[in-house]
Amino acid sequence: MFNYRIGIYPLIIFLFFACESENTNEIPEINDFYLNNVAAFYADYNSSNYTLSVYMEFLDVLNNIDSISGVIKNNDIIFYEFELENQEVNSKVYLIEDILINDNNNPILSENIFLYDLEITIIFSDNSIYTFNNDLTTSIAPNIMDITIPSTIQIDQTEWTVLDLRIFIKDLNSLNNIEKVKYEIKRTLLNGCDTECIFDENCNEDIIEENYISVDTWIFNYSESLSDTTFIYDEEILLRPIDGSAYYNDDEIIFEQTDCGRTGIIEFKFIVQDRDGLKDEVEGVLLELIE
Repeated sequence: MFNYRIGIYPLIIFLFFACESENTNEIPEINDFYLNNVAAFYADYNSSNYTLSVYMEFLDVLNNIDSISGVIKNNDIIFYEFELENQEVNSKVYLIEDILINDNNNPILSENIFLYDLEITIIFSDNSIYTFNNDLTTSIAPNIMDITIPSTIQIDQTEWTVLDLRIFIKDLNSLNNIEKVKYEIKRTLLNGCDTECIFDENCNEDIIEENYISVDTWIFNYSESLSDTTFIYDEEILLRPIDGSAYYNDDEIIFEQTDCGRTGIIEFKFIVQDRDGLKDEVEGVLLELIE
């Protein structure tokens, strides 16, 4: 039995290292031209003025590049072909900025297609070729699909109340194109306090405003994606209690005490804006605060 173990031990070692060597060979070598040479690349198409901008910068000057060309296509249909120009000021940079309109001043890219395939081809002086693909999106305004907000909410006598808001956004240019989702408030009619005014001498007067007000922090937070183009954003708003109590967070005062938490009618405006400067708004959403 002892001799049997001695004989099989070298076999086990051989099999172990044979398997390890085989697995090692399966690991691909990192020898990708893009990863090793490209410092920056971006492509942008502005649907408002039909301008295509493509920028490519290498880590070092590459003297063995003959040309860099691009093709914009969708479902194997070619819409536009172009060539990047090497810049004399910085020979590491290749770029193009072109207006994509035809001889009849109509846009070359379809207004009904929002995602194109951009194929970049690099031809080297030894006639070798390297290609890579990138998404090219056209500008389209985001859309507010739905808003979850109650029509009335009861204000507590002594405790702060949390108003939960949820908004459903559709953006065909994907989540990364959404710059911000925010809200504004109009105090349409807030009833005066039925108490002695200590903190505000006008606390017994109604508040009636015609314009929306906003603060930079009134921003929705991204919650989840329902699909590649539909997204949910949530926000919580604190509502002051009837007795006007202050709000504390870990003994730190956040909102000072006042004479009362007001009831009445407020209106919301919801705004989503994308990185192309396009936006969608929904205003006049009423909420009644009751005691």
